[in-house]
Amino acid sequence: MRKGRIQGRKPPAGAALVSLLVAVPLLGGCGHSRQEVLDEMRLKMPDCPVKIRSYKADEFWWPPGTVEMSYTVPKKCMDAYLVAQGVDDLGEPNLKWPSGWTGFNGDHEIKPTDPPFMPDTMKRFKLRLNPSRTYPIYTFATANWSQFKVLLDEHGETTTAYLTGMNGRS
Repeated sequence: MRKGRIQGRKPPAGAALVSLLVAVPLLGGCGHSRQEVLDEMRLKMPDCPVKIRSYKADEFWWPPGTVEMSYTVPKKCMDAYLVAQGVDDLGEPNLKWPSGWTGFNGDHEIKPTDPPFMPDTMKRFKLRLNPSRTYPIYTFATANWSQFKVLLDEHGETTTAYLTGMNGRS
């Protein structure tokens, strides 16, 4: 008897592929559309033409835990969208970048110009902020307790939104 091999019949050709095809959907994530992810998080898009710039969902497990996306829309449409999402500090945001404050998180000093998103998210967004400008940041929640943060880069009649969210059901 040879070591490391079970005696008996050899598995049929393609059995490993079939096993993988059965196991992957059970883990979740593979092949869900952007709309399916947004529906799961109860997030609607603005009711106007949207130019998607970037999108990423953490959907290794279903339902997805997080979503990131950036898109450009007309400024009036973005304002109406935020009001529809329950944002009540439109025009006078409680949060902005640069933040205007310093503090500490343990031993780590937080500076007013520290990035508003995690470094990997900033790279995926290809986001380079100008510290001489002020960017409003708004937060809101959807019906399933998913939490969202959106930074707005307003330029003329259009706005680019940089949105991150965490699923309230995951």
